[in-house]
Amino acid sequence: MSETYDSSIESLAEDIRAMAADLKFNTALMVLYTGLMMDRYIDSKTSKYSQNRSRLDVMHTLITHGGTLKPSDLSKMTFRSKQTITKIIDSLEKDGMVKRKPMGKDRRTREVSITRKGLDSIKESLPHTLQISNTAMPTLSQEQMEELNAILRQIRRHLLSQIKNSASER
Repeated sequence: MSETYDSSIESLAEDIRAMAADLKFNTALMVLYTGLMMDRYIDSKTSKYSQNRSRLDVMHTLITHGGTLKPSDLSKMTFRSKQTITKIIDSLEKDGMVKRKPMGKDRRTREVSITRKGLDSIKESLPHTLQISNTAMPTLSQEQMEELNAILRQIRRHLLSQIKNSASER
């Protein structure tokens, strides 16, 4: 059994190494790994301010969309599950950064609004956020950053259309 297992692992490892030689596959992995590293880096820096990327994403999304959204909309906009959004909102609400209130007559439907404390927290964190960005991206020229932004925007648009197509096929 051990020999069969070792053979299976080696065969699969060879397949993975062959796939990694494919430029598109390798580039997709590099983008994925870079995003994960960026997440970890941002979380390590923002933890000093009792924040993390998930909380900041929710608060930034609220601010850039008028200050109030339904949790389901936050879930879609931040690409997080409804359960994860609920946990983030619970944490933010406990800290006074957001508040929930019922929408209309249906008590089950709620909206989430950023509070003055949440706005002040984000405003206070902006210089730190800028510093984190400058530290994370120091090796790229202005032209390279513009090109990278255009490429990433193109990839996001394509992936968003793929996500929408997948959802409509269900």
